[in-house]
Amino acid sequence: MTQSITITDVQAYPLQFSGDSTNEFPVACPMSVYGDYRASRMLWRDDFGPLIVKIVTDAGIEGVGYTSMGSVMCALSIELHLKRLLIGQDPRRVERLNDILIRSTYHQGRDGYLLHGISALDLALWDIRGKVAGLSVCHLLGGPVQDSIPCYMTGYDDERVRQEPFSGIKWPLKYGPASGKWGLRENVKDVAQLRERLGPEPDIMLDCWMGLSVRYTLELERALRDYNIKWIEEPLVAGDVEGYRQLRREWNSSTLIACGEHETLLRGFAPFARERLVDVWQADVTWAGGITQMQKIAALALDAEIAIIPHYGYIPWAAQFILACPASPMIEWYNLDIEFPGGKPLFESDMTLREGRLYPGAAPGFGIEMNWDVVDDNLDRRVRFQT
Repeated sequence: MTQSITITDVQAYPLQFSGDSTNEFPVACPMSVYGDYRASRMLWRDDFGPLIVKIVTDAGIEGVGYTSMGSVMCALSIELHLKRLLIGQDPRRVERLNDILIRSTYHQGRDGYLLHGISALDLALWDIRGKVAGLSVCHLLGGPVQDSIPCYMTGYDDERVRQEPFSGIKWPLKYGPASGKWGLRENVKDVAQLRERLGPEPDIMLDCWMGLSVRYTLELERALRDYNIKWIEEPLVAGDVEGYRQLRREWNSSTLIACGEHETLLRGFAPFARERLVDVWQADVTWAGGITQMQKIAALALDAEIAIIPHYGYIPWAAQFILACPASPMIEWYNLDIEFPGGKPLFESDMTLREGRLYPGAAPGFGIEMNWDVVDDNLDRRVRFQT
């Protein structure tokens, strides 16, 4: 590191989320024990949208990071606490800075919005590091393991999966234990109809979003054995290591166990890896501590023979890591673009999706061109910062 480069400013851009609580299917989740909230996650979730962060340096190089949830809370943490730990530092020392940010928040909590904000900052540091080196982040990490990587679709649009060569679809499970035997029958009926529409080849995965119990998960798995389910995802509440031990002990199926979306840092993964409690780990790059933490998670996953298939993997900040990770066999793709009112995307990327496969770009950093007018037009102005 011969050239001097110093962080001079950190800027946080909380964006306004807009969602329609009337246009969603019922979905299994922790809140579905209450009938008032069972119809849609949007009935009870916060309305904080994504967050963009920009790290500015005295060399004229800027890094852009992202996290998909908790914008206002993340921005508060950054503006009132975390930015002062970065200003004056060399942005290329990502391991040091990631550790400083995490250690400085031990007293405030070790998950949730704090880690979302730290993840966004870590990704902005990697963006700078790539731009300084003149390399994509993927190439900084060793280059793509494959020339391209297959994508599966998340959501209810199985028509697109039938029309395009995605590897399969991840289907949000509609009913949990609170809906009783009727709900279980409806879940099985949904999957049976989905399999009939798709045919025998495409993968079907079920997203349970922490909405089930150990007993219900085992009963669901047995009821679905005729439909060739690839994995059952996040059936239990995050952190329920003992619950996953029970699942593993009683699991007698080729269906994989997946979880990790709501776990953070290496310490969140370690107990699952030590005992090989799951087959697929899905930590979100923009929530779990950024690429710096995901590298550590991936090393442990390789040793434990656990696949790394991150939540929200198609965005460039995550996909550049996935493309370079030998533990990652596929990428999650949503049937949406990150767009705001007016239909203009939040950013442009040099990565491309072709024939159900994602191909890496070659631009330095994450290869992202932000549409800053979209950012400005959609700022969440509920919180104003004094500068």
